[in-house]
Amino acid sequence: MSIQLIRYFQIGNQLLFKVPGAASYYANAAPLLFLVRLFGVLLITVQRYVTVCWHASWLDTKIKKNHPMILVIIHYTVPCILYSPAFIVSENEFQDPISLFIITSPLHAKLISIIVSCSFLIVSVIVLVMYLSILRVIFQASNKNSSGRLNHPYRSREIRLAAHVFLLSIMSATVFTYYWMKIGMATVTDSDKIMALRIFYPILTCNFSYINPITLILLNKDVQKMIRIMTGFFRIFQKNKMVAVIPNASSSRFRT
Repeated sequence: MSIQLIRYFQIGNQLLFKVPGAASYYANAAPLLFLVRLFGVLLITVQRYVTVCWHASWLDTKIKKNHPMILVIIHYTVPCILYSPAFIVSENEFQDPISLFIITSPLHAKLISIIVSCSFLIVSVIVLVMYLSILRVIFQASNKNSSGRLNHPYRSREIRLAAHVFLLSIMSATVFTYYWMKIGMATVTDSDKIMALRIFYPILTCNFSYINPITLILLNKDVQKMIRIMTGFFRIFQKNKMVAVIPNASSSRFRT
């Protein structure tokens, strides 16, 4: 259950306060999930880069033939490995059963911020370089067919995908700013300043959680097509049922 809901509605505070390891779980869950989302942005970018710039290459063929679960395993395994040093030094506890404010050691807080910040900087550089290469290929070579005219559907698709990753990158940069500020406050002993900074984190993480499905619905034609198919399922089912009944009715009419 979300710790924000428990704090707001004051339900289950005493129970959560007594659960061993609950404070460490909530202290590590948010930055770890941020790394998972950030690595997801990198995977999307790498897949588009290989498809556009290295089309029909060995790596492109390997990615297309691999089982989807391999991508899922890589998506979650790599962030966990990167975050493992923070798990080792994790020493957290709740301040009291009412506010459930998590007290972390200065080393743990600083290590989390360093891991997240360095990961973001590396991923940002890779994503920027890859998308510049993708846009260069789109506008110079891949957007022209044999007659020399622009392939507008192909270009618009890649631009939509680039916009999707761009919005995710903006949200990642916003969360990165939070962790960068947290590095500077790792040695601050004033709990009021730390609590004031942490108030904004749920807003950032919630927006980062929902921006991916929202952009998928608005920008991804395949997702829009699936939504139209799902919403029109019952209408298609009824239509197929009517088509199956009409021949039987006509054949019985001729028998009489």
